[in-house]
Amino acid sequence: MFLKHKNTNGFTLIEILASIVLLTVIISMFLTMFPQMANMNNRTGDNLDAANVGKELLVIIKKNNYNNFSNNTNLAIKEKIHTISINKSNNDYLLLKDTYKSFFIEIKIYNSKVFPDNSTNQLYKVSIEVKKNEASPTPLTTTYGYIKGN
Repeated sequence: MFLKHKNTNGFTLIEILASIVLLTVIISMFLTMFPQMANMNNRTGDNLDAANVGKELLVIIKKNNYNNFSNNTNLAIKEKIHTISINKSNNDYLLLKDTYKSFFIEIKIYNSKVFPDNSTNQLYKVSIEVKKNEASPTPLTTTYGYIKGN
């Protein structure tokens, strides 16, 4: 007589199709995340570059010596080859606008002293806004600091 052997070592067609469908779903979920991650990395990279430019400009500004800002109408910040000249002055702050390392920057040096009674250490507040270009309404980053005046 014939003996029937039950061989269950292989995969059925339904198991193979189910595994292919599951792999397709999982891979499609991951493939949609990669372009989003690349876009996020580009935006984060611009913000990091802008923050580095702001910190670098703050260091450059701190290297300069300043007198009384209300009498100063010819302020220039010089580092290596680049020069940033004064754009506008009012009673509250000096506003300097220029491009630096492909970013548009606005530097505000405020006239009011942080410690008005202390004559030896006169600190002035500085804010540096770094924008992608001049038409950008919002800055990529804003850096704040203080500089010592004479």
